[in-house]
Amino acid sequence: MRRSNAVIMAGLAFTLGFVLGLVIQLPVITLPLNEEQFGDSGFKIGVRSESEGSARKQLSLDNPLRLVKPSSHGVVYPQNNGTNAYLQGQTDYSGSQQSDGSSGTSPAKEAVIRNRESAKSPDVVDGVFWSKTTERKCPGGFTEEDQKGWKNKIDKTKVVKLETGCGRMQNRMATFKDAAQACVRYRLNTDQIQGEIFSFYLSKLLGIDNVPPSSLHLVNTIDDRWRTVTGEIANSKWADDKVVIFTQFVEGLKPSYIPVEFRGEDRKLHPKQDLMNSKGPEDLCDLVQWSDLIIFDYLTANLDRVVNNMFNKQWNPNMMNTPAHNLERTSNGRLIFLDNESGLFHGYRLLDKYASYHRTLLDSLCVFRNSTARAIERLHHSGSVGEELNKMFSQNEELYNHIPRLPQKNAKILQQRIADVYEQIQTCKKQYV
Repeated sequence: MRRSNAVIMAGLAFTLGFVLGLVIQLPVITLPLNEEQFGDSGFKIGVRSESEGSARKQLSLDNPLRLVKPSSHGVVYPQNNGTNAYLQGQTDYSGSQQSDGSSGTSPAKEAVIRNRESAKSPDVVDGVFWSKTTERKCPGGFTEEDQKGWKNKIDKTKVVKLETGCGRMQNRMATFKDAAQACVRYRLNTDQIQGEIFSFYLSKLLGIDNVPPSSLHLVNTIDDRWRTVTGEIANSKWADDKVVIFTQFVEGLKPSYIPVEFRGEDRKLHPKQDLMNSKGPEDLCDLVQWSDLIIFDYLTANLDRVVNNMFNKQWNPNMMNTPAHNLERTSNGRLIFLDNESGLFHGYRLLDKYASYHRTLLDSLCVFRNSTARAIERLHHSGSVGEELNKMFSQNEELYNHIPRLPQKNAKILQQRIADVYEQIQTCKKQYV
């Protein structure tokens, strides 16, 4: 009897040891967090509550888990390869099979590969350009028809009211007979009038449609269009036969803030997939327009917008969190580039002091509107931006002889700054395309 019990106990011990040995050698499998329900009990395995967040998600082609690769068991183990190669097996980008799990490339090449993978977000960007899908979701700007209609209005419609407003001391808000309104820019210094009007025509050359329609006009108290407001003209201390600029007044504007991508010292807007996919349509449209704004202000060396915020940060650390100077937005999200009078003239004279601010903003940008990039490329290769700008000005303004044309010195600076933007686009292409 004792011998029988001993045999039974030995058998149980052997069996238990065998089972434990098998368990120890089994791989540990991490279950996904979205497993299907088991039966009708409603019980789920690995499903987190909402309060625990959703940091871990089931692997898919749309959601490659960073830093992972497949093991020989099909179980996920961490490895710092930074690509989605685990979905296709151990294949590097040169087409060779890697038996040791390494990428087979240098760190520099791996960085380029990661950049290219990041840029593959076709719904948002296409390489270093905003996709057509993204741009179509953004509100339209001012058109050529808007400009023609505006010129027709100020040439034929009487001004019935002139009042303070629109910024600086001698600027005025004009109301026409049909109740339309305009901001009238009056300056003693001709270069500020030149800066405003030539910046406007540069925006047209570039296809940037955020600058309101503007046109030259001559103050003439004898003219029937001004006769109703001769008293207000005198109170404004405006001189007769002085050239002013009528800019279309846009109602309902609100302040516009600097996107977080451009606020800090590490400012950067690159075609990173994680960044782009985290943005809603409104934020993306802001960034599309900001990519144009940075180029436009770099070319004109505008001091009175983002550079104003950047420069004043030395006295106010929160300056980059305040609304951007001379930048407003409409109710549908269209950005309006206001007050460009420092561009192309005053801003160029002060480049020694402010050039670093402009360059920092340009260097931070690696996503562009395709149409703007094409315009930059054309103007860079033609080398004729000064001639084209002066031609457009003289063809569209009846009063073109009342103010000087864009000087050759300024045209050369503008041409060089176009070359700078062109080189920045090429640098980004090399990095991401």
